[in-house]
Amino acid sequence: MSTRLFERAVIAVGGGATRDAGLLRYARVLPRISPGVECRFVRVLNWNQNPGTQELTTYEQAQRQLEASVAEHFGMPNAVCSVLTGDVIDRLLETIAENAADVVLLGHAAGHGARRSLARRLAMKAPCSVWMHPEGTTNEIRRVVAGVDYSETSAYALSIAARIAASVKAECVGLHVYFDEAIAVSAEYETSLRAGEEEAFERFVAPLDTSGIAVRPVFVEGPNVVHAVERIAEDSMADLVVMGSRGKSRSASILLGSESDHMLIHAKMPVLIAKRRGERIGLLRALLDRDFRPHDPPRFG
Repeated sequence: MSTRLFERAVIAVGGGATRDAGLLRYARVLPRISPGVECRFVRVLNWNQNPGTQELTTYEQAQRQLEASVAEHFGMPNAVCSVLTGDVIDRLLETIAENAADVVLLGHAAGHGARRSLARRLAMKAPCSVWMHPEGTTNEIRRVVAGVDYSETSAYALSIAARIAASVKAECVGLHVYFDEAIAVSAEYETSLRAGEEEAFERFVAPLDTSGIAVRPVFVEGPNVVHAVERIAEDSMADLVVMGSRGKSRSASILLGSESDHMLIHAKMPVLIAKRRGERIGLLRALLDRDFRPHDPPRFG
């Protein structure tokens, strides 16, 4: 069984040469953290959307442009380039399902809210992790912060964060925000509470695969989790924030927790929403995957 963090990655390219250059250079981190990962670069053309706002590009032109950009800025072998047409979300979801991708990486241009919205929608619907890279942020990963609430999803997020940090020799921080609004905290109680949090954190981390690196716990007291995560990530100069997703059921769309949703929309640093491959098995996957097709034709009546 492979021990690679990611087996297959889809990188969603927007078609703007300057903006895409930064994303393609950032994508070099994927083979670093997961040697041998298969990288598929995808650009989706939609000529019928917002006519007149973008220069019309033929399929052949788009394919040549994508291949040239990937060769110049990514520059690693075994990269596959695909140009598709249609709805961006639909085509990306189909590509993810058809290639059994573990992660989809996309960029965000400053002042371009649609790309953040795309990341949010993918994080809700895609059966894999979603990694967003805001334009202008560093391509290096020196400190990874993972949000921890002692849930199963945050356990997976912390494990992913630690494995990424270990692969690039970065620091890994596990951030837990706690708050008890029913108690007026004294100094003595605060000390006792902190000791309890540290013990709980140690028990939480003990069974996780952290690739042998130490996870530095950070505890913050406060009523607003997302603001605390955002503030600590910025104050500690985090290069990557890893968050878990929330699932209602296996048959329904994966719904993001409010913290993950907020970070995708507002974060100034790269954000990875960590999701186990196949966490959501929907109609699209069922149609594309032979393992989910019935052996006998369905009967009605």
